[in-house]
Amino acid sequence: MLSQQKADDDLLKVYGKVIAIVVLIILVGILGGRFINTAPNLTSQGLAFEHNRLLNVLAMVRSQWLASGRPNKMLLSWYNVAPNVLDKQDTNDKSSKNGRLETSAQIDNTEAELMGTNNWIQLSSSGWPLVETYDEDGCKRLWLQLLAIDVNELELKVVYQAEDKVCRFTSANQTSLSYQLQTGRIIYLTAE
Repeated sequence: MLSQQKADDDLLKVYGKVIAIVVLIILVGILGGRFINTAPNLTSQGLAFEHNRLLNVLAMVRSQWLASGRPNKMLLSWYNVAPNVLDKQDTNDKSSKNGRLETSAQIDNTEAELMGTNNWIQLSSSGWPLVETYDEDGCKRLWLQLLAIDVNELELKVVYQAEDKVCRFTSANQTSLSYQLQTGRIIYLTAE
């Protein structure tokens, strides 16, 4: 009889361990499912953050454009944020301390270092940043020039709408941010 009780005790211990493991697996499954379901939501929160950053950067660029005398091309002065974003600068383009394009000045590498970048950007007649090429690559490059982060790092899909001249950046959960090149208007649309 004693060996029967010992066998029953051993069996109960094994059942207890199996039940604990099953409960643990269920708990991990529930938490893992919740995490997987919130991953696209985290991406949209990142896009909401980038939306606010883009609004601030555009306001700074336009203010700098006005203060610089409304040039059609301007050096963005982000100190050590996006070094050498534009690696193929025209040798006729010379920089000045106020960001205006001057052909009479000599290239000064020290000045470019102090300014932070060699980040020249085209501007519309209204002072809004423009793309170099009117396609998805131009939109990606503009995003990189303005925000100093690659769209691939944010896992954004980029679409250029030629008829409206709009760059659209869409996250995995279909939240989107559109930049209208001619007016500088930003439209942020959530997926919900």
